[in-house]
Amino acid sequence: MPRKPDPTLRPAIIEKVAEHLRDTKLGDVSVRSLGRVLGTSAYPIVYHFGSRDALIDAVVDHLAGTHVAAALDPDADDAALAGYLVAVFGGLDDPARSLAARLTFELGAVEALDGRDRERSFHREQVAAITAWCTAHGHRAPDAERAARGAVSAARGAQWAAVVDVEGADTDAALRAIARELADGVRVGVR
Repeated sequence: MPRKPDPTLRPAIIEKVAEHLRDTKLGDVSVRSLGRVLGTSAYPIVYHFGSRDALIDAVVDHLAGTHVAAALDPDADDAALAGYLVAVFGGLDDPARSLAARLTFELGAVEALDGRDRERSFHREQVAAITAWCTAHGHRAPDAERAARGAVSAARGAQWAAVVDVEGADTDAALRAIARELADGVRVGVR
């Protein structure tokens, strides 16, 4: 008769791997090396996650936390837009969110090479949400999408700046400025 899986093991693996990744680049991580970090074989990783990539995705989801729940109402005001950008791309003064941003960039940089689509899908979702906001606030469709793409790219740039220059970056302020510029551009387009 098969053993019943321990429900506490999956979160414990995620926590331990997240701790390990603070000082380890993704290129140096394999299922076997993670098994050694956990003090076990690769079996629990494969059993609970299926693959290294699925485990890393679970770690990023766990670390990122609030961005998964963030939603932007197209009819929301400028302050809500700024809050959305901070919830999705900011909060990098929290070490967990900062690590999630770093891992996201590491994963996104190579995903086109391995056929994955996680970060590109996330990027498209953000562009769609901000395009809807721009459209609801007076931009025509092509202009709304162009403005949204620019805002998402700028937000990603603010994240990357924080990953590269931890002490010199104020990501949340940069994200609020992006929202302000986007809102001002929408207002200018309406007049």
